[in-house]
Amino acid sequence: MNANFQIQLPDGYTREQIEALLAANFPFKVEEPVSEKWVFYDTFDWLLFNRSLSLHQSGQELFLRTLPDGEVLFSLFITAPPGFSWDLPDSALKNHLGPIIEPRTLLNLIELQMQSCTYRILNTDGKTVAHIIFIEAISTQNSSPITITSYLSLRAVRGYPKHVRQISTYLEQAGFDFSDWEDFYFCAIEAAGIDPGSYSSKINVQLEPGMRSDEATKIILRRLLEVMKANEAGIQADIDSEFLHDYRVAIRRTRSALSQVRDVFPADTNTRFKEDFAYLGKFTNKLRDLDVYLLSEDKYCDMLPDVLRDDISPLFEYLRAQRETVLKGVSDHLDSERYIRILSAWEEFVNEPVPETPEAANATMPIIDLAQWRIYKRYRKIIKDGKFLLEHPQADLMHALRIECKKLRYLIEFFASLFPANKIRQLIDELKRLQDNLGDFNDLSVQQEYLLSIAEELPISNKETRRALIATGSLVESLANRQVQVQEDFAETFTKFSNPKNQELYQQLYASKERKTAS
Repeated sequence: MNANFQIQLPDGYTREQIEALLAANFPFKVEEPVSEKWVFYDTFDWLLFNRSLSLHQSGQELFLRTLPDGEVLFSLFITAPPGFSWDLPDSALKNHLGPIIEPRTLLNLIELQMQSCTYRILNTDGKTVAHIIFIEAISTQNSSPITITSYLSLRAVRGYPKHVRQISTYLEQAGFDFSDWEDFYFCAIEAAGIDPGSYSSKINVQLEPGMRSDEATKIILRRLLEVMKANEAGIQADIDSEFLHDYRVAIRRTRSALSQVRDVFPADTNTRFKEDFAYLGKFTNKLRDLDVYLLSEDKYCDMLPDVLRDDISPLFEYLRAQRETVLKGVSDHLDSERYIRILSAWEEFVNEPVPETPEAANATMPIIDLAQWRIYKRYRKIIKDGKFLLEHPQADLMHALRIECKKLRYLIEFFASLFPANKIRQLIDELKRLQDNLGDFNDLSVQQEYLLSIAEELPISNKETRRALIATGSLVESLANRQVQVQEDFAETFTKFSNPKNQELYQQLYASKERKTAS
């Protein structure tokens, strides 16, 4: 028997019952009851829960624990509720938490009132030989607090292992089950009606190979609409930048599905919604650009010589001021009649049943055939274009290949459920490495142009902004040097992507039923 353990008590078990049980067998003293608020945190997309972790604040201390056993990994004294990990005091907890959740902020998930009463078990000499703690977790989410679970915690006192064994044996004989313990985190979220892990930006749909292509495509599009709607409030409340990011990715995936999953909907319907989603994608562009640059502030400063690092501050102050105005415009747009009208029409379309006799040529094609045809066609184009780029390295060709890779990635993700999960993960990992290289090259190009354009907007009437222009020029030079290196890395990255083993896997999954008609 462990020296320290917890057991979950039956529903309705009271402190008075515990005291009666102890009084019949052990002398004890009762300490003053303690009540404290516990607040549990996680990100909107459950990054901690998905890593089997929980984070809670008790008083002015923050605890990162493992699930389901509740082991405390790190604790930290704080003076304010946690938000972004980079705002926490330097500590082991911050170092562990940052890579998991950044750039997301922590949200208040559940609040509990934890009431505890400690019983000091005494020996014949009146010395304390063990502690038994009765703990009640009380939910305060609703107007009337309710006890959601209660526990006994048995804690050993150094030098008295025999007494702990005696107490634990007695509790077992009294019918308590030491193995039947559930972390109060799970009890709390169940009582609050929360479904942990309920939000993900991933597509996560289950398609059947013989399903009609128009029906399967609507399933994908409905899922993407769910992601868009789930993030609207977070964008307007400006909780963190990932709400906008997930929203925009859902829009890009929707546009990609309308363009790449060919001839499954009527041509006029397809054209209408492609235009609508092109419009929806544009109105958040500037806000996302500003988010990216502001999130990169520390990275950019590290790229500058020490003497210039402080000088670039006016640039980021200007970007922050710009962002406030742009965010207001995006928020107003999400409430606009045009936006509401587009989303309403789209929701009606994706939810209406597919027609029995469709006019689109590929509507009734089994989705497995359409998926294989489109994916393998896109893959072969990437191989062809990539080989040409190896011999003719040009910036515009790298940009075009990046777009092709993004289209392939979306297609693979749309139809992932039709193929073996382990092989799909392998393909996506290989593709992602190529995307990262091409994406870095494109981002570095865009960043140089954007920073130069912003620098032109800065006033040069004072010394501070003049020095900021010098720092900006130095930063652009660093980005240009980095871009040259990224372009040089392309050959090795593409060669790995196009290796025979990877080509064989694409052929195995997608080439066997390649459609021979023209796209």
